[in-house]
Amino acid sequence: MPLVTLSNVLERAGTEGYAVGTFNVFDHLSMAAVITAAAEMNSPVIVQTLPPVVHHWGAPAVAGWARILSHEHDRIPVVLHLDHGQDIGVIHQCIENGWTSVMIDASRHSLEENIRLTRAVVEEAHPRGITVEGEIGAIFSVEDSEELRQAANHLATCESCVAYVQETEVDALAPAIGTAHGLYKQTPRIDYDRLRRISESLEIPVVIHGGTGLAQADFHELLRSGATKINIATQINLEYLEAVRSYLTSHPHTKDPLDLCTHAARRIKEKAIEFIGIFGSANKA
Repeated sequence: MPLVTLSNVLERAGTEGYAVGTFNVFDHLSMAAVITAAAEMNSPVIVQTLPPVVHHWGAPAVAGWARILSHEHDRIPVVLHLDHGQDIGVIHQCIENGWTSVMIDASRHSLEENIRLTRAVVEEAHPRGITVEGEIGAIFSVEDSEELRQAANHLATCESCVAYVQETEVDALAPAIGTAHGLYKQTPRIDYDRLRRISESLEIPVVIHGGTGLAQADFHELLRSGATKINIATQINLEYLEAVRSYLTSHPHTKDPLDLCTHAARRIKEKAIEFIGIFGSANKA
């Protein structure tokens, strides 16, 4: 099956009340593990790449992996999505090289400038059949201060979200509702009511960033509040790194790196399967 867009997989998710697992990958091994997990669960899947991954491997190589893996697992829809594109040049590279969806993250700017930059990306992407995700508010890192992350004025409002979507015509929106990137050091204060109001005010899918470390009850409440795309990034990195450490500890004299790769891929696949089950997208391909 050719790679598909966000709209192809999120429309049904919104109608049926589940979310599509969205996993940040960093190489062919992690991408293959995630897509294999989705195939085993008969689930749609979104594989995301951050700009440093694009820089490291090159856009043609990353897109090539995705096309081949999607063809090998042709029973499930696979989206190749750029996460947190802040550099228009990187976004352009991805659009030119086969990504089926891109995120423009101009949330650090004023609302007016965010709208202007997002609109420019939409005008380049939509004629090529590529979907665009935007962000409103500030989705911080867990490394930012507690005072900064919990300040009410960094959260998205219904009014700003509606205005942004109307002016830009984005296909999906990531509003700041209290989640954060990275490993939580304390329980996050997620504003589910805010998410619910925003979701009910929009006719496009709502995206949650900062999924790593949330409890299963949090995910279920996010689904009930309208989330249809939930991002998992840090957890995928941790699964790989912990798999490497544990394997080398238990096999200190190994001479075959392929055994290590197989072990790491299995760990990533198992974790992706776990999230797909929680998000409710199994057998929705």
